[in-house]
Amino acid sequence: MKKLIFSLLLLSFSLINVANAQSIVYADVNKADVQRMNFEIIGKLANNYLIYKEVKGNHQINVFNESMQLLESVPITVLPKQKDLLDLTFYPFHNYAYLLYQFQKGNVVYCNALRIEANGRVLQEPVTLDTTIIAYTADRKINSSVKSSDGGKILLFKINKKDPAHHVFKTRLYDGELNLVKESRYTVSMVKGGDYLSGYSLANNGDFAFVKYNRLNSGNIQEAALIVKPENSDIYNEYPLSVDALYLDDIKLKIDEGNNRYLLSSFYAQQKRGNITGIYNYALSLDRREKLFETQTAFNDDLRKKMGGKSGSKTAFNDLFINSIIIHQNGGFSIGAEALYTTSSGGMWDRWNYWGGPYGFYGGWGGWGPWGRGYWSPYYYYSPFFYRSYWWGTGYGYGDGYARYNAGNIGVFSFDKEGNRTFEQIIFKNQSEVGTDGTISYQVLVDGDRMHFVLNRAAKISDLDDVIITEDGQMTEAEPIEAKDKYVNFMPRYGKQVGSSSMIIPYLYKKNISFAKVDF
Repeated sequence: MKKLIFSLLLLSFSLINVANAQSIVYADVNKADVQRMNFEIIGKLANNYLIYKEVKGNHQINVFNESMQLLESVPITVLPKQKDLLDLTFYPFHNYAYLLYQFQKGNVVYCNALRIEANGRVLQEPVTLDTTIIAYTADRKINSSVKSSDGGKILLFKINKKDPAHHVFKTRLYDGELNLVKESRYTVSMVKGGDYLSGYSLANNGDFAFVKYNRLNSGNIQEAALIVKPENSDIYNEYPLSVDALYLDDIKLKIDEGNNRYLLSSFYAQQKRGNITGIYNYALSLDRREKLFETQTAFNDDLRKKMGGKSGSKTAFNDLFINSIIIHQNGGFSIGAEALYTTSSGGMWDRWNYWGGPYGFYGGWGGWGPWGRGYWSPYYYYSPFFYRSYWWGTGYGYGDGYARYNAGNIGVFSFDKEGNRTFEQIIFKNQSEVGTDGTISYQVLVDGDRMHFVLNRAAKISDLDDVIITEDGQMTEAEPIEAKDKYVNFMPRYGKQVGSSSMIIPYLYKKNISFAKVDF
C-alpha cells in the first residue's frame, strides 16, 4: 500500500556540510489515539506543551512537559455535540490560548470562545463573540477569524454573499482579553463568477488585509488588488497590482511586521495556460501605504534544467505550489514551493483543468473534520497545523478508486529587501503515499538566519532529514534523526515550531498517532 522514494541532492555549486545531530524525545503512544483522530499542536504555554485531540466526539487537551511526558489529559466538556459543531480554531497567546468554536442551535449559529490555561484547564465560562440567524441547517462555519502575529488582536469576520455583486463584510475586532475594540460593516464590489477573495490577514495595528482577484476562464489571474481595511475606519482602500501583461497563479499574502510591509507573491506565466516562467513579488508599506517594489523574476535556463531533470526544462515548474514565505533578519525573504500532484484510477489532478474557483477545487474546504473537507487541492494542501483525518483509509481522491498523493522537489527562491533575486536552492525528493497526504511534504523551522526544512524519509526505519539553508544561500545537510523503531513514520508537515529551535512533530505508530519533540 505504500511506496516512498526519497533522496536529497544538493546543487553542484553548494557547499555540503554536516551539522551537529539533533535530539528527539517521544511521547508514549496512547492506544485510543487512532489514525482517524483529529488533532492540533497548540504550542508552548508557560512551561507546558499543549496538544488538542478529538476521537469520536470526545475532546481533550493533553499537557506535556519538556520530556514529552504526559502530565494530564483534560477533557473539554462544554463543547456541543459533534453533529452540531461546525468549526474549531485555536489561537495561542503567551500563557494561555483561545479555542473559538461554532455551532448551530435552532436557527442561530453561535461563535463562542473558551480560554485554555497553561495547565490545559478551562476556568471561565464560554464567551459568545457573534451570533447569526439563518433559515437552514448549516454544514460549514459562518464566521472566519485571523490573529495578529504579536498575539494582541483577533478579528472575527463573516461575509454575506446573497448579492453576488456586493459582498457585505461584518467584522469584529477583539484584543487579547476578548474585549471588543471595533465593529465594522462594509461592502466589497465583486464581478459575478470572476472575482474571488483570499489571503485574509490581520496586522498588529488592527488593519485587516486580503487579496481580491479576477480569474479568467483559463484559470489564470490577470487582475488583482490588495485590500486594506484600517482598524478605526469602515472604509477600505484598494491597491491594484500591475499585472496586465502577466498570468498569475495563486497569490499569497504575508504581513511582514519587522519590515513594515505587506508582501504578495505568486508564480506567473506569460500566456494563458502557459508554463510557469517566474515569480511575481509586490510590497506595500504598512503605515504610509506606498508601493515599495513590484518585481517579476524569471527563472533562468540553468535553474530550469536543475529543477526539471529528465522531464524537460519548459515544464519544470508547472507542478510547484507556493506554501511558505519566510522573512529573514536582513530584511530579505524566501519563498518555499513544492511539486504537488495526485494520481488515481480516475486520472491525475491537473493544474490547468482544475485551477481556481470555476473548477470546483479552490476553496473546497467546508468546515473541519470528517464533515467538511472538500476536494483535495494543492492550493490548500499545506495545512496550518490542524490535522483533519477525513482522508485516512478512505481511498477517496480526485478520481474514482484510490488516490496516490505525491510531493516532489522543493524550490527555495530568495530575494533581498527590495525584491531582487539573491539565490535559489533546490531540495530534490520524490515522496508518495496512497490514501493520505499526512506523511509526505515538509515543514519549516526558522532559527535566526537559518531555515530548517524538515522532511520525512520513510524506509524500513524512517528518518527525519534536516536541510538547512541560511539567509545568504548556504545549504547544509544535518545528521538525520533515525526513528526509534521500524513502526514510526513521521508527519513533519503537521509539525509546529514551539521554541527558537524546537518543533513538535506527530508520527504514526502502527495504527496510532503520537508526538515527538525535536531540538535542532
